[in-house]
Amino acid sequence: MKKIIKHLGLAAGLMLAILFGCDNDNNFYEVGRQQVFLSYPSNDTLWVLDYQKPDTLYRFMWETKREYIYYDLMFGLDADFSGKTAVVPTGIKRDNYYTTMVLDSILSSMDIGIGEKKDIYWTVNVLDPEAGWCDDVRKISITRCDLPANVIMLSEPGAQAEVGLNKEEPEGLVTFSWDCKTEVKDYTLFLSFNEEFESPIEIKCGSSKSYDFTAGYLDNLMKDQGAELGESTPVYWKVTGTGTSTNPIENSAVREISIKRFTRDPVQIALLSPEAGSTVLLEVEQADEMFEFKWACDTTGVSFQIKLYDVELGAVEMFDAGENTSFAISQADMDLLLEQKYEMVASQKKKMRWEVIPSDPLRAVSETVGEFTIRRFAAMLAAQPITLITAPTDGTAYALSYSTPDAVLSSLSWDCGARNVTYALEYSLNADMSQSKIKPFTMNKSVDFTHALLDEALTDVGAAYLTKKLYWRITTTVSVSTEPTEIRSLNLSGMLKPFVDRRDAASPETYNVVKIGNDFWMAENMRARTYSDGTAFTTVDLDVREYLGGAVSDPKLIGVYYTWPTALRNYDQAGASETTIIQGICPDGWHISTMKEWKDLIALYPGGAAAEVKKPGYWQDASATTNSSGLSVVPGGQYWHGNYGGDPDGAGKDGKAGFWTTTVGSAATSAYMYEVFNDRWNPDPWAYNARPWSEGDGTASKAINVRCVRTQD
Repeated sequence: MKKIIKHLGLAAGLMLAILFGCDNDNNFYEVGRQQVFLSYPSNDTLWVLDYQKPDTLYRFMWETKREYIYYDLMFGLDADFSGKTAVVPTGIKRDNYYTTMVLDSILSSMDIGIGEKKDIYWTVNVLDPEAGWCDDVRKISITRCDLPANVIMLSEPGAQAEVGLNKEEPEGLVTFSWDCKTEVKDYTLFLSFNEEFESPIEIKCGSSKSYDFTAGYLDNLMKDQGAELGESTPVYWKVTGTGTSTNPIENSAVREISIKRFTRDPVQIALLSPEAGSTVLLEVEQADEMFEFKWACDTTGVSFQIKLYDVELGAVEMFDAGENTSFAISQADMDLLLEQKYEMVASQKKKMRWEVIPSDPLRAVSETVGEFTIRRFAAMLAAQPITLITAPTDGTAYALSYSTPDAVLSSLSWDCGARNVTYALEYSLNADMSQSKIKPFTMNKSVDFTHALLDEALTDVGAAYLTKKLYWRITTTVSVSTEPTEIRSLNLSGMLKPFVDRRDAASPETYNVVKIGNDFWMAENMRARTYSDGTAFTTVDLDVREYLGGAVSDPKLIGVYYTWPTALRNYDQAGASETTIIQGICPDGWHISTMKEWKDLIALYPGGAAAEVKKPGYWQDASATTNSSGLSVVPGGQYWHGNYGGDPDGAGKDGKAGFWTTTVGSAATSAYMYEVFNDRWNPDPWAYNARPWSEGDGTASKAINVRCVRTQD
């Protein structure tokens, strides 16, 4: 058991990437003692381990602003960890996955019985208390595997393991092993290249609980499957056996691994630049010029890392070069790295060593260590001031337009006695320039303020769409050589542009945005399938639904149907107030529409013109669909417990649309929504039919659409 837990602690190799510019959000600048926050699983999560699914993965994740801290994952039977505990080293990883059987082994080490359900508390311990700390403790309820005594359990190779074959040792052995607490005399091992085990390799093993293949035999098998040298092939394996009528044997699960064929002799990597024994002098005047590492390697499909280190200090930096045989970094960024990583002062020289590390040592190898001397920028006697020549006066107001992104609002110019430096715009929502951001320019001493540039700055500080005072000044990316300009301000109204929700990086969603009164509304129904932090939905009763069989067949218009607890996520924060702000399923910076916001919208259209919010082409009463507000409501209808297996009510052209708010009703566990009908002129509040969840026909059992509104400070 200790061996299993020990193996969990093998840390992933440390890889740092040099970061460019002076962006204060960069992790490169997150130093000092930082708090660690637990992310996943959430508190009171329930897990039931199933031995028939031994390779199911269970995730533990945490977050902190500081990178590359070493942790232990701790499990205990009580919240203060005073009793029985298990400690699992994780290295620097903050996102860890454990299989069913590994997690079961951890519970076994804590004396939890087979099939026993237990509340387990977990947290992380920061090994270096000067680097960070964690106050979070979460509870999960776990039921151990209910293992029968006669099940065959696979041991090695592990799930998803890659078995690499060594051409230098063709007679080397690859062992497949398993175990069963009941005596079995007719084990049979099956290997297959498909999950259906069509035409498998069948090996009779008798009472032996392992079988050895030679590397040469497995390589020939891979060759017969058409695999090239060095190529990995998926392989499935299982073990069967029989017992007696009174004590039958349960066969093993199917496990997937991969086997990598022999590779050719690795190519030698030759270091080219910087040359051995050379001296590199960094110059402020050449801050934008590139310092380059170069090497030669006659192979393809291999990626490389550069290891740069100071033997005396013991500091190491890693650069990722991809499949390139060179890596370039600006002199300015190299100088900053030398200062912060290697503790060098201005004008100091130091001997450095570097190596190239290939991703596949069977295809490429480096046996050479390069050594060179490098000098930091020379110290400046006095910083050169940057002086504005032409610029908007302090407090100038601009309304930014999405239709003219490249139009020039104002031209800036400045002067500075420093030579060959790169200038930048620094901007912040705070007059003291705290929490500022940087947008690098060039060595030119002028720039145009365009609609797009200023909106990008406004968005960068978290004020997209809003009207905010933005403080700015001109600075440089080489802070030791110059003094920035005076601080001025701009009163900016953000562009009314489509919002891109990037919570699903592989498939981001874009939503049109419309300003109605003083509020910014998404002009489309929400389509999110997780919360903005990636967490799975809260589900009290019914799951989310989709429907394209009514008046609307466009999934981007109809969106997703959510129950009220799912939509709000933190629905316990809702109350009778009509102004409660809850983010729920909305993206960061947005929230579920409130009753007050709906009332403000309706008040803009005296006479109750629902036509002002309905999108033309989808409603039966075409004369009442002007959509002058731009809200673009379509008839999505509503799901409730009685129709959840079929079609939503009111999804036709003569139907209706419904949208949740953050206000609870007078009835127990009821909540308000706003409805738009085909034959009515008013969006109507709904509460009278929202009955308790326990009745199966209330808030949790009703699924409708959601509109998000921009959160304003």
